[in-house]
Amino acid sequence: MYEYVISALIFGLTAGLKPGPLGIVIIQQTLEYGLKNGIRASFAPIITDGPIIIVVLMFLAYLKEIELFISSISVIGGIYLLWLSLRIFRTKEINLSKPLGNSKSLATAIKVNFLSPYPYLFWLTVGGTYIAQGTIAESTVFIVISIGTLVLSKMLVAWMASRFRKLLDGEIYLWVMRVLGVFIFVFGILLINKAYNLVHHPL
Repeated sequence: MYEYVISALIFGLTAGLKPGPLGIVIIQQTLEYGLKNGIRASFAPIITDGPIIIVVLMFLAYLKEIELFISSISVIGGIYLLWLSLRIFRTKEINLSKPLGNSKSLATAIKVNFLSPYPYLFWLTVGGTYIAQGTIAESTVFIVISIGTLVLSKMLVAWMASRFRKLLDGEIYLWVMRVLGVFIFVFGILLINKAYNLVHHPL
């Protein structure tokens, strides 16, 4: 059990703090709509990873179909991220004096996480191995701690972004948003490229 707890903490923390599409979206939502919305977006893995785990375990029995599945998710996710970046680039003015409003931050984060191949690849490889080899109790602990640590790490990212927001004026803020848009655009291209590589170089 000890091994499962430590491994879950490490995997969750690493996934939560490393740069990725979900993390960038959480930062963007926090900067644009405030800490509350960034924290709300951080809950996306709780909603997405359960179904992803079920889907991945089902596909473990049909290994020949996994490449097509992951590549399809990558293409759709890449296109969605390109669309998000376009929305950010089209922003011409940001008024930091107006009250922060609500956004569809959780819905956006859920779509980004569902349409990213990374959760599928993790649960298909490392996570799937721990689940398959452990007892029911060990597998449950691994899943709960992994997702819990991931969510808490994303909340930390949102909090850090909110602290950074207070140091920005309107013009700097706008350029920071554009830089985030570039990162989201790059991740979109990378996901589409991943799909291409999976088709030509299967897992």
